[in-house]
Amino acid sequence: MILAAHNPVEHAVPHALHSEPVFRVPLSGLGSDLPALGIRDGYYEFYVTNHLMMSAVAGLLVILTFAWVGRRVGTRTGKGLERYQTRGRVSQLFETMCAFIRDEVAAPNLHGLTDRYIYYIWTVFFFVLFSNVLGVIPFGYMLQLMTGDSHFSHWGGSATGNLSLTGVLAGLSLIAIIYIGIRETSPKDFFNHFNPIGWDDVKMLPISLLLYVLEWLSLFIKCFVLAMRLFGTMMAGHLVLAAFVGLIFATREGAGDSAAWAVSIPVMIVATALTLLELFICFLQAFIFTFLTVLFISQLAVHEHDEHLDNDPDALSDAAQMDPDKAFDPGRLGPAV
Repeated sequence: MILAAHNPVEHAVPHALHSEPVFRVPLSGLGSDLPALGIRDGYYEFYVTNHLMMSAVAGLLVILTFAWVGRRVGTRTGKGLERYQTRGRVSQLFETMCAFIRDEVAAPNLHGLTDRYIYYIWTVFFFVLFSNVLGVIPFGYMLQLMTGDSHFSHWGGSATGNLSLTGVLAGLSLIAIIYIGIRETSPKDFFNHFNPIGWDDVKMLPISLLLYVLEWLSLFIKCFVLAMRLFGTMMAGHLVLAAFVGLIFATREGAGDSAAWAVSIPVMIVATALTLLELFICFLQAFIFTFLTVLFISQLAVHEHDEHLDNDPDALSDAAQMDPDKAFDPGRLGPAV
């Protein structure tokens, strides 16, 4: 906390966890020194950073958590209500979250395509959620207190506070939007969606071409904003908290230890409240990222694929329409996710 208070940015930016790079690639043609891209003295140097580590930890936790939850979800193999009962409060919590994302986020937008792509949507939501929540836990500072080694202070951190990760997530959403749009309509219908005027009228061809470029640019900007929103919100929360704690040390330098102790009590109370608010924002940003991803997919895939389902919000899948017993089975939760 002392390091974070003196320099609020220090604990929010990525830090290498080792002194020597894992590997080096000569890239002298791109410039001799571009630290933002990992290029130093004409070489690209790859380091395992705390954000990269936390991304791997979040992904592993998602897999392990739902492998465990999947074994506790009702599989319809018992008797009576046991066929549908999920064992354990934690498992029931995750099942409820999955049902909420499916029924309140995906189904109203994707309609009949919901069950076909819900697994990708769940994966995005829980990966972002786990990454956000892990960033609130000060693993590095706890290790520093236990070991007395200041090198552990940067272990941990919010992986979604790194534009590299949020950019990859937004890129995956862009790929999903294009792939699903082409798969559920057709290549011709998908690309024609970006030009509602059409290409038949020669006089309107310049406007059609301009509109086509602008529509594609709009899609790329939407995904770029998707990355920037998550990155900016998560990083800003940590910066505000660290800067607020810094008031204690600023008071100590200006007015002495007694004043610092007096200021520390209200500061820590407010810091605790801000931490709880940050925890709420972790869930909110995971929800927003997932909701916008679903919304962008629906704009290019659903409006032409399942217009007949617009008046029937309960028709979520072809299987469910044909046979109620083939509707969504919570027993598929674990292995699918």
